Amino acid sequence: MSKCCGAERCNCTVTAGPGVTVDGNGSPATPYVVSADSATPTPVQAADTPTVNTTVAGTGTAADPYIVSSEVILDPAPPGGGTNLLEAGPDGLYVECADVRTCFSAGDGAAYDSATGEISARVSGDAGNTTVIGGDGGLYTPAASTDLQGTDTTSIDVTVSGTGTTADPYDVSAAVILDPAPPGGGSNLLETGPDGLYVECADVRGCFLAGDGAAYDPATGEISARLSADAGNTTVFGADGGLYTPAASTALEAADTPTVDVTVTGTGTAADPYQVAAAVILDPAPPGGGANLLEEGPDGLYAECADVRTCITAGDGAAYTPGTGEVEARLSTDAGNQVAFGTDGGLFVPPDAPLEIGCGLQGDGTAATPLAAFPIAGSQPWTDDWNCDPVANSTLKCDPTSGALWTPPEHSSAAVTLQQNHPLGTPTIGVTGGFVLVDSTAWSEGTYTADSLSACRGISFSTRFTGHVELTWPANAVFDLGYAVQINGGGLAVRQTHSVLANGPARHERYSFGVAQAVVLPPHTGYSVRVYPAVRVTAGTVTFNQWITDTDLIAMTR
Repeated sequence: MSKCCGAERCNCTVTAGPGVTVDGNGSPATPYVVSADSATPTPVQAADTPTVNTTVAGTGTAADPYIVSSEVILDPAPPGGGTNLLEAGPDGLYVECADVRTCFSAGDGAAYDSATGEISARVSGDAGNTTVIGGDGGLYTPAASTDLQGTDTTSIDVTVSGTGTTADPYDVSAAVILDPAPPGGGSNLLETGPDGLYVECADVRGCFLAGDGAAYDPATGEISARLSADAGNTTVFGADGGLYTPAASTALEAADTPTVDVTVTGTGTAADPYQVAAAVILDPAPPGGGANLLEEGPDGLYAECADVRTCITAGDGAAYTPGTGEVEARLSTDAGNQVAFGTDGGLFVPPDAPLEIGCGLQGDGTAATPLAAFPIAGSQPWTDDWNCDPVANSTLKCDPTSGALWTPPEHSSAAVTLQQNHPLGTPTIGVTGGFVLVDSTAWSEGTYTADSLSACRGISFSTRFTGHVELTWPANAVFDLGYAVQINGGGLAVRQTHSVLANGPARHERYSFGVAQAVVLPPHTGYSVRVYPAVRVTAGTVTFNQWITDTDLIAMTR
């Protein structure tokens, strides 16, 4: 400083800032002395961002300076759903070319090598393409001719405007020329609309009409073949909808059968037409060994009644006269024969006398009232203890499969009463919020096992659970008692049975209450009802000194 300012005092001004002290005047004898006071360290706090995790260590003093470090946060699952290409190595963050190359693929006009990362233009191989790779490796398309001239035709009016420069490019337009008076003398079907040329089916359909062999509907435009209704027409519509005419045979050949001798003469021309003649062949020795009854006369084949009558004889139940050919029924002369000739000459069998119906049967054996069992309870009146309609309520039935009479098994029933002292101990239960089980191991169950009372009948099953409870509670306690019922192992449903309201004194009481469950079961079906002691404490507490359940079971066949 003395070198800067000279031998006397320095003219430079040195000002002390916060926490700094300046002494001296800058001369060689009294140089400036700048010293820093021991100030309170500036607070430093780490602030993370979504991409950087910052950590601050140290107290900010000279002996323990702040150490601020940061660690980049890499997203393990980028929002696009792909893999994060950015990685952290021992020397910093990195992304290598090999990682990035898989992110690209070639679209139209480009070629891409994912192994090397080389991207190049792809020139189309279509015929007429003028674009190539130039000598400098770039895309090259020879410049198009800049001379442009419109040429009209009889159907297109071409207009060219502009000079072909970027500022004034060529503008080529074309308008279709429609002939207002076609040479055929009709109207021009071609029209110009706001979206282009058009010809609609309705315009064209009026141009057609049906000639010989065709049918035409101008409303729909449908053209179809029209078949002639003349007699002998063999043309029809085939299975595929096309016209079909069976091929005519021009070759004719005689084919004999065992009964007809066929002869064909002529060549089939108009001058010499085919002539087909046939002669019946009569078997001189029929295979049955008899004489052939069929004969050939000058006017054709014949067989007379006299020839045929000798072929017939009468068997059982018939009489026959060969001289007249009369065939009639022959009645048996056996005793008891009911068949006779009726007044109209037909066979007649008198109707049987009505059936005599014995005990236990009903009906007369006709289709209207067939013979059937008459099921009633018995011959002795049961009015003292069985006042039911006999037919509707008798246990005697007819099995529709076997047709046998049967009665179902006798009714049976079973009843039992069980008492169980639940092993609760003496639990004290506070406010529960809702119903809870006093003890999940304390339960009573009424179960009917399938087919235990009857192997085939339905069952009416009922069970009743009666609880005997001894309780102690403080003043103003509020609680409800009940049973949690579980049917066939299903969910628990609480049935509330007794309640104690508020504002009462402390008490020690016994109560009895019950729940029941009944069901009608089909054959081969079991049923199980289990109950658990349950309580809902709204205020105060309640202590269970004892809970005993009487279980009553009743099962009866239907």
